[in-house]
Amino acid sequence: MFILILFLVAVSGVVYFQTDLLRMVEKEPGLSGLVSVRGGVSLEQLKLTAGEIGIINSAVDRYRDTFTGVKLVVDSVGRIDHVEPGTVLVMAVELQTSGELVVKSWSRKLPRSKLVAQLTSYMAKAADEYNEFKRFPDVKQNFKTLYI
Repeated sequence: MFILILFLVAVSGVVYFQTDLLRMVEKEPGLSGLVSVRGGVSLEQLKLTAGEIGIINSAVDRYRDTFTGVKLVVDSVGRIDHVEPGTVLVMAVELQTSGELVVKSWSRKLPRSKLVAQLTSYMAKAADEYNEFKRFPDVKQNFKTLYI
């Protein structure tokens, strides 16, 4: 009986420690569910850092009342195997609104290192412009896409 109890305690200890019940394992932060990335360069190839993901998620949260979704289209200039900070990319942004209107950016070339800063800067400008645009309901009826 003593050996059986000792065996159960040992198995319980192994299971406890092997399943990391003692440690709170911090998961990598994920990009907000409101953000989608498409185009020739995948999200995995961009290798966003935890800090960059936090910056994007903060911007998405800040403008959540204005934009209901963010579509980031990223392509490369020429063929690339992996993305470096200096790799030149082509970025365009499409911001969904609660209405039928979509706010889009023109495509722009930029190095990978400036992608997050440009995205968040664009979101701020687009939010200001869209809020100004909403002040004129008679004009708003005539547009489905607003390019900024």
